[in-house]
This record gives sequence, structure tokens and C-alpha cells, in this order.
Amino acid sequence: MPEFPMSSTRSSRPSDTVSVVDRAAEKLRTLALARDNGDFIGSEEELIAHLGVSRPTMRQASALVQQENLITIRRGVGGGFFACKPDTMTVSRIAALYLRAHQAGLAEIIATMRPLRMEIVSLATQCKDPSLLDKLREFLAREAAREGESYRDFLRSERDFGRLLGDLSGNKVITLFLSILYDFAARMQRGDDVLKGRPDRVALYREWRDKMAQAILEGDEEIALVAARRCSDTVAEWIGEDLVGRSFASAAAPKPVPQRRRSKAKAATAT
Repeated sequence: MPEFPMSSTRSSRPSDTVSVVDRAAEKLRTLALARDNGDFIGSEEELIAHLGVSRPTMRQASALVQQENLITIRRGVGGGFFACKPDTMTVSRIAALYLRAHQAGLAEIIATMRPLRMEIVSLATQCKDPSLLDKLREFLAREAAREGESYRDFLRSERDFGRLLGDLSGNKVITLFLSILYDFAARMQRGDDVLKGRPDRVALYREWRDKMAQAILEGDEEIALVAARRCSDTVAEWIGEDLVGRSFASAAAPKPVPQRRRSKAKAATAT
């Protein structure tokens, strides 16, 4: 039987305005967050007993927490409640909806990327973790050996570098924000991507990115920041040239679903 952490004083004395379902959901979140991804939290019966709630309340509460991607529920033999760590895509979907609703511009997104990336690069240059520095060396070695890579390979390497930057910085908050912006960029339609189909731009961007990585490896904050600034400013210039006046809503909007053609028989009947 799983061991459950004791509830805090604050959670054991909830406000009267908070419903029983909300209180149960908050306790279930606490249990999930206290465990690693995929860890077993408990069976439904065990959690009902631990939380002191009815089955309907438990199911309503677990539905709320499941929507937040903090738990997964498996039915049947060997089933139960398992901890689940939300990824950046979970957060970015909500953030993207907010930005679309408020007509955010692509220029705003790029402008936000710059200070975040500058800060994360500055922190990365201070990293002394041998294993992380080895990963950065491996990244640079792959970059030096690349030949005839596709644009998809470039995007993959960009995301890999972004994750590595986050690990090197040691700051999970900035890493999350930067990852969200990377996810936004991945949602752009082909016509809104200022790098796709432009190998000259990809090559220039990659040159500065690799200089940034090398400077981080050497612990040279000044050069790393110059390279990071150059990466951000160059992409901003390209966006200004290609997508002036475009909003994030138009870039992130899903492609319309094509209507099915009616059969000739139905068309004849309609006429």
C-alpha cells in the first residue's frame, strides 16, 4: 500500500468558499507532485479512504487533476492513479490561446525571446557540471560533422540546443518560458517560417548559434552574449522583412478543414 504524505495545516483548514471537490483535487495534486513521473499514487479505494471523500467526489476531483496532466488513470488489473509531469506543450497550448485571443504579434514573441535567451545564456556560461559540458561538446561535434542535413534536422538540433541551454542554466523557470516560445514557433504555418526554404539564413543563424555554444563551453560570457544577441536580432530582422504586420493569431491558426465533396448523386438530388 502506498505511503501518503501528511497534509499541510493550510490544506487541512480550507476556506469555506472552496468546494469539497476542489479540496480533494488540491490534495490529489500534492500527492502527484510529490512523486516522479509514472510513479503509482494509489488505487481509487485507497485514495478515497486517504482523502476522506465519496466516490463521486473522488472522480470529479481526479477528472480535474487529470485535465491538468498531473495524473493518469488506468482501469482494470494493475490499474490506479499514477503521477504525470506536464510538458511544455501542455502549458504552451493554453498560452497560445491567450495570445491568439489578444492578437499578439510575432514581433512581440521574438522581442520576448531575446531577454530570456540572454539571461539563460549568461547563466549557462557559469555552469561547471562536467556531464552537461560534455553534452555541449557532443552537440558542437555533431554540428561540425553535419553534412546535407534537412530543415527538419535543423529544427531538431535547435530544440536540442534549447533544452541543453536550459539544463546548463539551472533555471527551470526561464527554461520553461523559453521552451514555450519555441513551441509557439513550431506552430507557425510554412509560409510564416522565415528560415524554411532559406538555406542562406539557416547557415548564418547556425554560425552564430555555434559561436554561442563554443563561448558557453569556454565560459566566455561576453562572446556568448554577443552571439546570442546576434541570433535574436537577425531573426527579428527577417521577421520584419517577411511578416510585417502579421499577428500571432494568423501564424498559429490551424489550417481550415477542407469540406468533403458531395457525391454526384447527392449533387444531382440537390439540384
